[in-house]
Amino acid sequence: MSRATAWVAGLVAGFAATGAVSGLLWRTRLHAPDGIVVGGQWYSGSTHEDSFASTGWYVVIAVAAGLLLGIAAAWLSRAPEVLTLAAVLVGSLLAAWLMRVVGLHGAPPDPARAAAHAADGTRLTGTISRPGVAAFVTWPLAAVLAVGAVFLLLGERPTGEEPR
Repeated sequence: MSRATAWVAGLVAGFAATGAVSGLLWRTRLHAPDGIVVGGQWYSGSTHEDSFASTGWYVVIAVAAGLLLGIAAAWLSRAPEVLTLAAVLVGSLLAAWLMRVVGLHGAPPDPARAAAHAADGTRLTGTISRPGVAAFVTWPLAAVLAVGAVFLLLGERPTGEEPR
């Protein structure tokens, strides 16, 4: 295995691990709303700020992690820039998915099914608001912008491989 291939594999694995850890961090910031059943329907007692908080915290954590990893990847890279950029893109997409999966693991189910069979006045915990598709661009956008900025500022870096 060449040095560049090992770098790419390690970079993708590092992004994946950071995505999983970010999901655990994100989970600590999430709040499942409480609600009440009326006429077979569940009504949340939360506000729009509560549902925004889920996506907002996802974005804040993803941007911070993506920027830090992107800068580190570009700064430490001895592989060709295109390979590093491709690894960061793939790794950041994987990190975005893992952050969501890990963060929402064990979240309460949607209360609508239980509400259909519950008596009026029953209190039920709602599910956690899922971030929209737009939130998934935060990881790749932050990471790729960071890599691009560092590569542009530093110029050409040695790859560590002998010229052929």
